Amino acid sequence: MESHPLNPLTPDEIRRTAQVARTADGAADAVFISIGIREPAKADYLAWSDAGGPLPMRRSRAALYDAQRRVREVTVDLGSGQIAEDRHFPGAMPPITPDEYVAAEAAVKSDPLMIEALARRGITDMGEVQIDVLAASKMGHELEDGHRIARCVPYLRGAPGLNGYARPIESLLAFLDLDDKRVLAIEEYDVKPIPEADGEYAVGTVPVAEGFRAIDIVQPDGVSFTVEGNRVSWLGWEFSASLDAQEGLVLHDVRFKGRRIMYRASCAEMIVPYGAPHPMHNWRTYFDAGEYGLGACTNSLVLGCDCVGDITYLDSYLADGRGDVVEIANAICLHEEDHSLLWKHTDHGTGRVESRRARRFVVNSMATVGNYDYSFRWNFGLDGHIEFEVQLHGIISTMAHAPGEELAGTNLVDVGLSGPHHQHLFSFRLDLDVDGTNNTVREVEAEPIPIGPDNPVGNAFRAKTTVFHTEQQAMRTANDTLGRAWYVGNPNKVNAVGGPPSYRIVPMHGVTPMLAQPGSSVYQRAGFGRNILWVTPNRDDERHAAGTYPYGTIGQPGLPQWTEADRPIENTDIVCWYTVGVTHFVRTEDWPIMPVARAGFRLEPAGFFDRNPALDVPPSDPSCCT
Repeated sequence: MESHPLNPLTPDEIRRTAQVARTADGAADAVFISIGIREPAKADYLAWSDAGGPLPMRRSRAALYDAQRRVREVTVDLGSGQIAEDRHFPGAMPPITPDEYVAAEAAVKSDPLMIEALARRGITDMGEVQIDVLAASKMGHELEDGHRIARCVPYLRGAPGLNGYARPIESLLAFLDLDDKRVLAIEEYDVKPIPEADGEYAVGTVPVAEGFRAIDIVQPDGVSFTVEGNRVSWLGWEFSASLDAQEGLVLHDVRFKGRRIMYRASCAEMIVPYGAPHPMHNWRTYFDAGEYGLGACTNSLVLGCDCVGDITYLDSYLADGRGDVVEIANAICLHEEDHSLLWKHTDHGTGRVESRRARRFVVNSMATVGNYDYSFRWNFGLDGHIEFEVQLHGIISTMAHAPGEELAGTNLVDVGLSGPHHQHLFSFRLDLDVDGTNNTVREVEAEPIPIGPDNPVGNAFRAKTTVFHTEQQAMRTANDTLGRAWYVGNPNKVNAVGGPPSYRIVPMHGVTPMLAQPGSSVYQRAGFGRNILWVTPNRDDERHAAGTYPYGTIGQPGLPQWTEADRPIENTDIVCWYTVGVTHFVRTEDWPIMPVARAGFRLEPAGFFDRNPALDVPPSDPSCCT
């Protein structure tokens, strides 16, 4: 049986890729950044899937950091075992890999300068110290030139398992050369008392409330979905789900009732810029995808905790720095959820009630990047909608404060302890193919009609429609006051009422663009956050919203640079880039661990079907239809 062209690499394919990639010139001693599938061209895939064409060539891609400190990507033809391409990225720096993080923490904890600085604060047991290895940003510091820098920040954990973020060792950081694992300098500011906050939240450290009774989710007849490899089918929906080392959870070839909706969907980048002006904190702007890797930081999910019900898991396989296979068991969970009512009406004349229960299909993965945990959830509905929800969990970043010290850009959460203001900006790359490859985007929002002949009593309003012809016209922010939404449709087809079959992008919570000032480092590096919507022509080499390798650089090709050309986007193969922007003013209730925060967007059919596509959903029980 032939493998589906979009299935991720098998462990054997990862090993073969590593072996072949090492034969490239100068790559024998290289460190692997990642190994994954080199996806086939969309045209080749669709020729196979929709027109009975040949199976696309199976290729893989290894990202390397070689001994000459060059970032390169080697493409391997898995059929022939030959190198098909060796592409170099001049000036690029690789992300921090999980292996590197561990080695960097050990290097800082053994450094004499750090040991001496901690001793001046009365800390002599390095076993009690936690070091966070943080991407260094690009702030014009003299050590950034000629080095691949990480800024490393200490916390006093006290003992293994305790929450180090309760006791930040404020005003002390180390500059580490990641390549040499060498501390270049220690920077110190005014010494502040280490907080004595209670930061514990784990079982056994806090009281447990009584009165909870079990809720069991059972499906006595089994589930309503099937999985073949990474291809999922559920009540009219079909799609593939997999894990990419950088982007994390990726969906491919999403269809409903046999019709194409979206070719590819992923988190193309995310950044967490902090808003405290203190020099210990003002450089903190983490690209969690490009500088750490959402897939590389993915958890193994646990039944009964992360996923509840009749669960099917997909394992994922990545590569470590040596090119060896890393298995992430239960990396993606698939399950059905009851989701309240789907539709209902009571006929007031006859008393007859028609009611249908909603259920949704959930595709979920979770990544832990430092102190934050992110759950990425794609929810599919019986009425044809897709809802993306990102759930934010974890522990806030913290600062220590001296008694009476004025707060700037931060809120207190405990005595002597605060959490800085910050944002989470997620860029989602949505390669929408609504009823075909060529699409057009139009903005629709409410527009009141002035009182006059067209509105004699002042009640009327209309749907103002604006078609986007070029990229710069489509650089937009949200406006919930007007109900602004963006319709993506196929102008070459006509629905039952004479319009283009479409899906619309509807904002949910999280519509604040980047708050950093123009000219700032983060404004330049993470320009995607300036707008909620961007639309570009589809290009295979435009995959990451802030550039493929954003570590330690300014001006990597990304959305602001690509859209300078103001390319045509009407009736062509397009990509919509949607920014979920969450602004977090920390509150006491976020300590010592956050209750979940949610944000996201919806994709809803709008003229895609002739009528309600969920009319065929059976009633749950005869008593619902009487």
